[in-house]
Amino acid sequence: MTTLMPIEAPDCERLLRSTVFGRMVLATPGRLEIFTVNYAVMGDAVVLRTTPGSLLDRYADGAPLILEVDNVNHERWQGWSVVVRGQGERITQSQLTVRELGSFPPPPWAPGRSVWIRLQVEEISGRKLGPGPLLAGSLGETLR
Repeated sequence: MTTLMPIEAPDCERLLRSTVFGRMVLATPGRLEIFTVNYAVMGDAVVLRTTPGSLLDRYADGAPLILEVDNVNHERWQGWSVVVRGQGERITQSQLTVRELGSFPPPPWAPGRSVWIRLQVEEISGRKLGPGPLLAGSLGETLR
């Protein structure tokens, strides 16, 4: 039998930083929208780029946002999920300091991504399913 267990905040943060792909949830007038995004963690915020005029560009500034990232091992019936909640902010690249940028930005997976959105992390939580260590994204770290 598999067991669902909470993940402590420091491990959630490590798992969030271990990958670059997730799903962003945004409330637009009349409905919820979900977007696949590639992102980077910079300090206590998640930063991503979107297309000018997109729903994220039009509605994310000042809105509550949710980012979910996960990793699943189907053969072992193991996996983890981390959810980040916070406030969205439309920013310019000049608002990012050189220290924050580091190796960011990762190349966008789709062309035309010139609008920057920052999700200021207000809450982070996670759960894991299954026994033993879990892969922590592409870095191959383990969560025990």
